[in-house]
Amino acid sequence: MHELKAETLANWLTEKTNAIKTEIKSISQLNGGASMYTWEIMASFEGGLLEGTSRLILRSQSDTPLLPSIGIDCEFQLLKFLKSKKFKVPKPIYLDRSGLLTGNPAFIMQKTTGSSKFIGADSKLNILDRKQLTHDIGHQLGKLHKLKIPSNQLRLFKKAGEQSVIDRLYTQLDLLPYSLPVIEWALRWLEKNRPVKRSQSLCHGDFRNGNLLIHRKRLTGIIDWEFAHIGNPLEDIGWFCARCWRFGNDMEEAGGIGHLSDFMESYETLNPRKVNWVELPYWNIVATVKWALIAHRQGLRDSWNSARKLELALTGFKGVQLEHEILKLIKNHERVKI
Repeated sequence: MHELKAETLANWLTEKTNAIKTEIKSISQLNGGASMYTWEIMASFEGGLLEGTSRLILRSQSDTPLLPSIGIDCEFQLLKFLKSKKFKVPKPIYLDRSGLLTGNPAFIMQKTTGSSKFIGADSKLNILDRKQLTHDIGHQLGKLHKLKIPSNQLRLFKKAGEQSVIDRLYTQLDLLPYSLPVIEWALRWLEKNRPVKRSQSLCHGDFRNGNLLIHRKRLTGIIDWEFAHIGNPLEDIGWFCARCWRFGNDMEEAGGIGHLSDFMESYETLNPRKVNWVELPYWNIVATVKWALIAHRQGLRDSWNSARKLELALTGFKGVQLEHEILKLIKNHERVKI
């Protein structure tokens, strides 16, 4: 990844916006992001399409993107489509396919008001706040899963749709340079206990506490769409509800934020195509296996010179912890079946 230079960015934005002059007031790289780099930018425009001061977000593909990523170009097009359908997503503005700004493809979007900091047990939200926020989240996900995808958007996800989620996880496992017996056994269990195939929908792919923008106790945006694909809607719900994304607030099954019953109620209000909630524990296991594989892969990225980050090293350590969680979840699932 190249350094993001203020002069290069200013010249590029001046050309894109037809401004007379662009001044970059500040650039700060944001933490987090599994396969993307993100910067917050404050820019002042003299004339042009964005005249005045704007807060922008620049999102760039990393040197070592994770396998399921749809890529910068596809994410940009998807956000444009979702914004046109009134979803709570950031507004994409300009695309840099050539990698002029960072050395890799990137795009710029307007900054959406809100914080993506995860909501845990120590959050200042009271019971009513959590209930309302859980309803907001359920509404947005229900709306997403009932969305009809036009053919020109559907082709963005063709490759992902050709593989089942279990096959995609097997592919990720095979790319690791060491064996993971627990993960392989879990994948075989998931294959053996696979639910009946149901109608597919557009899935976010990383819908969870931490990828939701919250402002004044309400949902203002959903971010990080690089893993979007066509799949079973319960894949998104299982990921959102998995214990690994509750941040210690295990009693609140809906993402560590609220009650599952409140989430289900709001989800079904917006999505008349009922999901089979009995299958949710299965998809919680899928989610935990998926996160364990990502954790192992992130740990490997830390050993690559281009991506030395403490966050990656610590994420790699979580892989083994998640394997233990997988065994517990499957044991409990088998006990319930009996």
